[in-house]
Amino acid sequence: MAPAKQRPKPPLEAIDAFLTQQDMLSALLVWAVLEGLSLLLLPHFTLFAGEDKRKTWILMSAFLGVGGALLIGLSSSWLQYCQLRVHRQNRNKSLLVFLGNVTSCIGLIGIGLPLITVFIELMLLVLTGKAL
Repeated sequence: MAPAKQRPKPPLEAIDAFLTQQDMLSALLVWAVLEGLSLLLLPHFTLFAGEDKRKTWILMSAFLGVGGALLIGLSSSWLQYCQLRVHRQNRNKSLLVFLGNVTSCIGLIGIGLPLITVFIELMLLVLTGKAL
């Protein structure tokens, strides 16, 4: 019985930069929509008081949203690299994939910060009767 031929590994250039860019732009679009709805549109309904607080939220959310989109794009590229270049019987492959998934989840938290902020503000308003 002849030994099975191993397929050659694709070159590093085969890692699809387009997929990474598409994931990052999709994450930025989702963040922009959440930012617009949560921190720009909802406060105009006068549920939340304080213009200074809203500016702080927007600045913080902008930094974390763009950073989260970058993390999602990088983790997409990282997971694709692990799929293409790390052999399945490598002991560290599951750890590398886990780190890629955790990075992606951290990016999602950064993107979802506007929604999380508004949710916390509404819960405090409902439970205590006053906002932050």
